[in-house]
Amino acid sequence: MSKRVLLAEIMHESNSFNRIPTRRADFDSRYFWQDATVAEELAGTNTEMCGLLSSARRFGWRVSHPLAASASPSGPMATADWQTIQDLILAPLRVGEPFDGVILVLHGAMVTQDSDDPDGDLLAAVRGLVGPTVPVMATLDMHANVSSQMAHSANLLMAYRTYPHVDQHQRGEHIAWLMAQSLERRLLPQCYLARRPMLDAADHGRSGGPMEKLLQAADAVERRPEVFCASLQVGFPWADVACIGPSVVVSGTDEIQCQSHAELLMERLWDSRHDTQLRFAGPSEAMAEAGRRETCVESVSDAGDKSDLGPFIMADFADNPAGGAYGDSPNLLKAMLEARLLNAAFATIADPAAVTAGQQAGEGAEISIDLGGCADPELTPPLPVSGLVKRLSDGNFICEGPMWKSVPFSMGPTMVLQVGGVEVIVSTHPTAVMDLQVFRSQGIEPAEKATIGLKSRNHFRAAFEPLARKVMLVDAGGAASMRLGELPYKKIPRPIWPLDGEG
Repeated sequence: MSKRVLLAEIMHESNSFNRIPTRRADFDSRYFWQDATVAEELAGTNTEMCGLLSSARRFGWRVSHPLAASASPSGPMATADWQTIQDLILAPLRVGEPFDGVILVLHGAMVTQDSDDPDGDLLAAVRGLVGPTVPVMATLDMHANVSSQMAHSANLLMAYRTYPHVDQHQRGEHIAWLMAQSLERRLLPQCYLARRPMLDAADHGRSGGPMEKLLQAADAVERRPEVFCASLQVGFPWADVACIGPSVVVSGTDEIQCQSHAELLMERLWDSRHDTQLRFAGPSEAMAEAGRRETCVESVSDAGDKSDLGPFIMADFADNPAGGAYGDSPNLLKAMLEARLLNAAFATIADPAAVTAGQQAGEGAEISIDLGGCADPELTPPLPVSGLVKRLSDGNFICEGPMWKSVPFSMGPTMVLQVGGVEVIVSTHPTAVMDLQVFRSQGIEPAEKATIGLKSRNHFRAAFEPLARKVMLVDAGGAASMRLGELPYKKIPRPIWPLDGEG
């Protein structure tokens, strides 16, 4: 008889220092699909759910997929909205025929207004409904803060292995295969968790960095007969929670061996702290690079030597919405304008009022506005600008990938404002720049720009680095800054690296 498996997704990464609570409506900038629409809308996408559903068909499972929901990282989720979402996922478990297995797609660094561990709360609720003998598994973002409750409630936890995260579909397929193995062999793995007192590791998990050797070590562990999965998480340092930071979860059938594997892998993560970048360029250093001859040309075709082609990309990561920041800081843009850069572009500044002003003026109009700095003007003050409204749109696009390939995104009503030599994309929703369609959907070809400023830390690399002449990470201030000693932590364990030295 075919197995009955519940598949459900709720993805949110919460920045405790973002003052704006996340609501149900905030999922509309990505997706919030229920029941039949889950399979319809996610078909052909680079997502865990698409990988799960294709695998479920191959294994002949009867599946229920009550919810697939993903929101841009932001502030802690409002309590009532989280309860509504949690009830949607749990509803099939509360009524009707029992399930043989449960697979959840989680981020692992969600916070709500009244819980520091809602991912763990959800897993515990699932466990309470299905009992101790039904396998419960979950995929996680590499930047999950894994709690003891999460590890205790699940039989297997499995994080992404790439950053930028381009392996979502693959991880969905793999965890489905592991679920099939558990069901067919009647083996019930358990999770064994290890951590050290630290806030970051392995250069935040960046692909191509120190994480590569750590993943090779995890591969060796996974070849052991008692191990189902060896998962490395580098953590999310902008969540003020007790379970903050890097962790290892080894899922398997031998407690002593699996805990030992987890501790040894965690020791290697601890050692990788020396390879973790903590200092980044400021705006003035970035402008020194951007001010070189090849960056200030009127067009890339004027640059001369072919080695000069491609934009210089500055990643404004401290205000990165993918880190839960507000996405409205104009600090780096201010430096670009003061440097009088030509043939430049910037994306995005989240400022609904500015977009409305552009809509009222109309395309082709000149406007003067205070741009950005809406959420926390003391941290990132608004910037007075005058410019030309070049384009107005609904801000909708479908990702080219490789990250989020074929997934629809929305920036909300959007304006392209020409300020001096810089085309500025002003959005309604905070938007991390992970896909070329952020620019192309607005009539801007990034490959033809001399300089690009964008809100991201690492996810942009998958799409943008192949066309870039050079990339620089810039800390121009914001709620996702790596100046961790300046953040008002209250709940994290102390001492902890790097705030208190080596520990």
